[in-house]
Amino acid sequence: MRLPKMWFGLLAVVFLLSLSVTAFAAEAKGKIKSVDPDKHQFVLTDSNGKDWTLTATKDAKVFINDKEGKLGDLKSGDEADVTYEKKGDDLMASAIKVTRK
Repeated sequence: MRLPKMWFGLLAVVFLLSLSVTAFAAEAKGKIKSVDPDKHQFVLTDSNGKDWTLTATKDAKVFINDKEGKLGDLKSGDEADVTYEKKGDDLMASAIKVTRK
């Protein structure tokens, strides 16, 4: 009856490996510095002055003052909360919530 023990061990290893490659959503806050809708990219400057270049996923949700919008609607200076995942070297934004005064 070594087969069930072997399968249990194999499944445990696969599970542990899957945890190491799973992407977790993260949050970033700051001001929109620039937007390039053709490349689906925008630059966000955080409170420490660091610029983050993010790429909007094809199904990214954009909200401006709680109303649905498009990436091209973002303006320099908008306050933004961004939900993103790191995929390789890229930061992929899935949600962009902007507060505009």
